[in-house]
Amino acid sequence: MYLRILWVLALTSLLVLLKPDDTQALSLGYTYRLVDTSSSVMQLSSVTSKQILPVQQPQVVKDSALVFPDYLERSHIISVYEKQVAESPDSSILLRLLTDQYLKRFREVGDVEDVLRAEEAARRSLALQPRNNQVSSMLLASALLSQHRFQSALNVLDDTETADVNIVSLKASIQMELGNYEATHQLLQRLETESSKANKAVVARYLELTGNLEKARQLLDEAIEETNFYTTSAETRAWFHVRSGDLAFLAGDFTLSKQRYQEALDLFPRHIAAFTGLARLYASEHRWQDALNAANQGIELMPQVETLSYKANAQLALGDQEGAAKSEDLIGVVAYLSKVKGIYDRALAVYYIEHGIHLPEALQIARSEVAVRDDIYAEDTLAIAAAANGQWQEAHKAAQRATRYGTEDALLQFHAGMIALHFGDRSEAIKRLTHAVKLNPQFHYKYADEARQVLANLSHLTP
Repeated sequence: MYLRILWVLALTSLLVLLKPDDTQALSLGYTYRLVDTSSSVMQLSSVTSKQILPVQQPQVVKDSALVFPDYLERSHIISVYEKQVAESPDSSILLRLLTDQYLKRFREVGDVEDVLRAEEAARRSLALQPRNNQVSSMLLASALLSQHRFQSALNVLDDTETADVNIVSLKASIQMELGNYEATHQLLQRLETESSKANKAVVARYLELTGNLEKARQLLDEAIEETNFYTTSAETRAWFHVRSGDLAFLAGDFTLSKQRYQEALDLFPRHIAAFTGLARLYASEHRWQDALNAANQGIELMPQVETLSYKANAQLALGDQEGAAKSEDLIGVVAYLSKVKGIYDRALAVYYIEHGIHLPEALQIARSEVAVRDDIYAEDTLAIAAAANGQWQEAHKAAQRATRYGTEDALLQFHAGMIALHFGDRSEAIKRLTHAVKLNPQFHYKYADEARQVLANLSHLTP
């Protein structure tokens, strides 16, 4: 065991010092709507910082894809680095290595204290070595991103005196989270000759948001093929599979979507987003017991709002009113903790809107989110929140902004279509709703059927 830990220490040290690809990929990943570890109670959980993940026999995703459970050694590695930093507090390199491990454990376990430790260690490293220390700058930006401090993360990278493509790529991902898609496009032009898996993930996200879902899926699949057993952590590898699963869901390819989520769990058995993705997929198919099972597995690891909402919906569908009420109570606890921490959770606003409860609060959350993170999905949340509160002009404006790039997400198209219908724009409503159903016939457990019903009603009306 000791030799194994030493081997992992040597390997991870080399990776952080020479190739921050792994750090970059996950920095961008956890700011996305469906893979958002900093939202909800994940940031607020009471998981102990020294928790070690349970030993589980890893499976093989593909015959050629080895699975190394590096996450099982994470806390041991951290304890070694913490001791070395204590003995050599002026070593910027050791602080950099320690920062990277804190961030890895945060992504694996979800303890917000690890993010704060990472931020502190990265700042210490940069204080000791202000120049030629771009890896620490990226790590600091990653820690700030995990706290949804987007502008602060961008400022850190803007202060970095380098044209390194990894910095450029990470800046592009932050600009996307802020809704600055034109600035993102300009940055991505500088990555045309760069083909790393992390950069492909950034470009794929941009293509996804700007109406080229098919190409985005191709790039992510290429990135999956490029992930290496020796140079990429299990959790990071799983993240690429989750993202591929998310995009397959958007495209209505449920078979591949489920496969990707299962592959992610084979690589990293605690991947919350994989369980949440499965719960969403099963709910869309009205496979409520399967949705409940997947949601429960995710909630046992970390009670996030989105996962809890799928559990509550499944319980209601299965006739478990008492269980659904308890799930709703837990969502209320998460909502309270989010307020205390100043975290605005889109999933909470969406849950309120879909269930017709706390609508003024949902609108407040949506407006606050736009103020901090004015991306496409923030605008979409604002659109439905404003509509639910009768603020139709605000809803219309937000829906137009949410769909201005032709994002191939059926839910966005459905929301825009229903808002257009309210304004009597029959042709626009038909166009949006038809597009939604064509993109993904089962895009939502409730709204997909509603879209088809509205289209059927409109088809019987004279133009």
